[in-house]
Amino acid sequence: MGADVQARDTGARARWRPAGDAGERQRTVLSAPALMLGSLLSLAGIFCVLGLLLWLHDGDEREARREEIIRDALWVEHTLQFRFGAIETRLSRMAYELGKAESLEAAFSAQAGPMVHIEREIWELSWLDGDLNVRASVPKSHGVQSPLKPVVQSASEMAKRTGRGSFTPPYAREDSDHVSYVAPITRGGVVAGVLHAEIALGKVLAQHVPWWIAEKRAVLIKRGDERVAASRSKVDPDKGALSYTVEIGPPLSNLWLTLTSYRNRSSLIQNSLVVAMIVLSFLTAAALIARERQLRGRKRAEAARDEEYAFRRSMEESLHVGIRARDVNGRLLYVNQAFCRMVGYSEPELLGQAPPMPYWAPEEQERTQRLHDAILAGASTGQGIEVLFQRRDGTRFDVLIYEAPLIDAQGQQQGWIGSVLDISDRKASEELARTQAEKMQHTSRLVTMGEMASFLAHDLNQPLAAIRSYQTGLKNMLSNGTTNPTDVNPALDAIGKSVERAGLIIRRVHNFVKKSEPRLELIDLAEVTKETVALLEPELTRGHCAVEVSLDVDLPRVRADRVLVEQVLVNLIRNSLDASKDLPRSSRLVTLAAALNGGVIEVRVLDRGGGVPEHLAEQLFSPFVSTKEGGMGMGLTICRSIVELHGGGIKYERQTNGGACFSFTLPLSH
Repeated sequence: MGADVQARDTGARARWRPAGDAGERQRTVLSAPALMLGSLLSLAGIFCVLGLLLWLHDGDEREARREEIIRDALWVEHTLQFRFGAIETRLSRMAYELGKAESLEAAFSAQAGPMVHIEREIWELSWLDGDLNVRASVPKSHGVQSPLKPVVQSASEMAKRTGRGSFTPPYAREDSDHVSYVAPITRGGVVAGVLHAEIALGKVLAQHVPWWIAEKRAVLIKRGDERVAASRSKVDPDKGALSYTVEIGPPLSNLWLTLTSYRNRSSLIQNSLVVAMIVLSFLTAAALIARERQLRGRKRAEAARDEEYAFRRSMEESLHVGIRARDVNGRLLYVNQAFCRMVGYSEPELLGQAPPMPYWAPEEQERTQRLHDAILAGASTGQGIEVLFQRRDGTRFDVLIYEAPLIDAQGQQQGWIGSVLDISDRKASEELARTQAEKMQHTSRLVTMGEMASFLAHDLNQPLAAIRSYQTGLKNMLSNGTTNPTDVNPALDAIGKSVERAGLIIRRVHNFVKKSEPRLELIDLAEVTKETVALLEPELTRGHCAVEVSLDVDLPRVRADRVLVEQVLVNLIRNSLDASKDLPRSSRLVTLAAALNGGVIEVRVLDRGGGVPEHLAEQLFSPFVSTKEGGMGMGLTICRSIVELHGGGIKYERQTNGGACFSFTLPLSH
């Protein structure tokens, strides 16, 4: 069988040898068209490859241009946001310093000029009084003072009510739209005026948009309704030119930043023709060179992006505020170094942790878990919450946390990001201040009782003298030996009443001067008032001063500290007694009145004295301000702190007859 196969193969090769010669000749004849077709196909393939490369190159170039304009837009947006934040900080500091200055007008004149010179974006800096009238402004070269814009008036009223500064929405001016920043000027706890800075958005762009960006792109600030608020551009951009819009973040609102390239790049077809001509001349070398250049440009862009990220990361790590980010399940996604130092754990130890967290205090774990679940459920109001944390070494510290949604580039919420502030030092300061205030109140009661000692001694001497007299009488009666026991009962009853009166005086003094923590309980204000008058009765009698008590019937009870309320009444009644000492005896009268006024009980102490001098009326409740010769000036300050501790307020009013009226309020308990 193998021989047969070999024979057949040999025959086949013999038979096909002539036919092969004819085919070779046919291929030779058809070689030119075939080569042409092959060349055309090759050329078509080359053009297809070049077209594909060109299309890819154009897409990469458009993407690179898009990345570049986005990077420029974000850079400008970050610069503007940082600049407005700096202006806000400087103006808030200036408002605070104006509130502390002795002369508001002099302080404004001294600070306004340098502020406008440094912050060149400020078109006008003015000082408004409590009625929002312009008292002074810098510069004064803008002509006749125009009335405030409604948005400025609204923001100023809001600043007066909340005690916080804010930026207004944009409003139109001749050159460009302006925004204003208003900050309250607080003096002695009262808003005395408003610091108003009008900022020209056009100047902001002129000052802070770099020339290399302005040379390539038109920079616009638009309102939410697409109206142009300010612009910096050399010429109008081409129609359909590449642009990018980003919202300018806090502290501004409802403003958008748009960057638009001046020239639109050549279309894909035009680029294809140009590149095709270059390819016909330089073939693939030019394409490779162009591609290499484009790759180098991308690498430079990526390097710049990495450098920008490193810069932002360095800025973030330099903060002393802890920052943490969590996903929708509460798992930690990110922590900065300040947070790690705060809790004593490293970043790898914290990332990926789920509740309960290792830095939660065990005794507060249930409350912290409830707050954590409420935030994840979307119950965050933007207000800070106080939580107790513990460090790795077990030490506890108080923190204040502000939570905000964590939004990705598509606008979807991916979790929550929080700023964590260590407020343990502030808590310690508040506790120290509270302790000092309690000590001051106790010292004030001791001083008051020392001033009243002679009157109390006189009042206490009366029952003691009566006891001595009855004791002598009983001794004489018993020495006779014929005294009936029933005859001594009246004397014994009188001695008992005198002992009760002496004990009552001693208890009142003891309750008034004893040192104790403030204890809020339901008290009868009418009963406290009567006991206070009884405590001061010796001093009032010695000063020949009458007391008239006018209390509404069925006054509801209030939740307050009995001794502290009694201390306020003692201070106010003794002040009225001092104010009445120069009056004729028949005119010396102190009136105590208490009535229900809405949700509070108002207590009023009135006298017929000379009142308080007008120059001291506004500072009457400040420390070390006194109308008495040799007075310390702490009595009314302590009264104010006690009343505010109970959630009420205290004020002074001058009566029409010239006397003084001090009133304070205590909220009703619910």
